[in-house]
Amino acid sequence: MVQKIRAARLSLTAAAVVLAGCGGGGSGSNPAPQPNLKSASMPSQPMDIPSTMLSATDSSGNVYTVTYSSTSGGMAMFGGQNASTSMIAITIAENGAVIATEDSTAYYLTSPFSPLGLTGTTNGTAWTATITSYTPLPATLMVGASGPLESVTYTDGMGTNIGSLTETYTVTADSPSALFLNIDAAGSINGVQETETLTYSVASDGTVGALVKAQITVNGTTLTFT
Repeated sequence: MVQKIRAARLSLTAAAVVLAGCGGGGSGSNPAPQPNLKSASMPSQPMDIPSTMLSATDSSGNVYTVTYSSTSGGMAMFGGQNASTSMIAITIAENGAVIATEDSTAYYLTSPFSPLGLTGTTNGTAWTATITSYTPLPATLMVGASGPLESVTYTDGMGTNIGSLTETYTVTADSPSALFLNIDAAGSINGVQETETLTYSVASDGTVGALVKAQITVNGTTLTFT
């Protein structure tokens, strides 16, 4: 089953600093290496992500693509609360043929941001995901940091519990101008083990762009999309 992808990352490349050579007649030196960014502000949530396509290839040479987008919506009720919404669309194709689709609506409160859950369909089958616990990201992301994010319970269109997921985060080094925020999800849906890792590149001021890397289980095989 394709699970939600709610975040995004933009790969940033820093310009190297060129040092002038010393003394007359000396040759120019190589660019000096810069240390990777060690901390960044927490990204604003939720994020509007333009349609982004990533690709992956399995051991048999089959080429997969995942296309993701997230755009702000209006207000709607979820769990008895009036919430802001985002519209999320995911399509996975194998060798050009669509094999999975997911359309969902994310519900959240603002000031401060607090996710409530999602409703959606995967390949036409309806489900609801309810947030049962949530821990906000720290105001400053530090390389080497990790911790819990949220726990989610899934129910089908009849309200029957079909599984749950938990999410955690880690922060790792990227470049002099950005760091990686990695979101890991693990659990079981309809008796099938689900794992997903999403990686975002965050600039020092918390700026995030489109999704660049994701590890998603497709038909029992974990693929790395870049």
